[in-house]
Amino acid sequence: MNKNQQKFARYAQLINQIVTDTEAEQDEMSPKFEALKAAEEAGTIADFDAEAYATTKTLFAAGTAHYQKMLEQLEAAQAPARLLGNHKLLTGAFRDFTLGCEAMLASLHETPADFDATAFDAAEATQDAATTKLMKHIQKITAMG
Repeated sequence: MNKNQQKFARYAQLINQIVTDTEAEQDEMSPKFEALKAAEEAGTIADFDAEAYATTKTLFAAGTAHYQKMLEQLEAAQAPARLLGNHKLLTGAFRDFTLGCEAMLASLHETPADFDATAFDAAEATQDAATTKLMKHIQKITAMG
């Protein structure tokens, strides 16, 4: 393998690891998110179990911290020259996704009664838009490999 092939292989491995880790985090957090969303939509969020709410906040905080570490890895990555543009777009989309996660965590406040539905919904929209961009840029990078 020449240097460019080695660089691409390391980069592809990093991208694959970030995708795998992101999916694992989402799989772990999804049930907690769905429970909050259902309570919000039913108008029963103030009655949400306080212990489950605290557990959700802890899980979201850990997941967000993991996303921040992955963002740092992306920002430090040495992308092959032909992928630099897409890498920058991918990194920007991941940054937006991470900011959406931070905003969602911030929307939870101390207790279920303090839940900020407007901020929660805006954070969800930010995450959804960023996820769409992430998938698009990952597909482009994969196609160029």
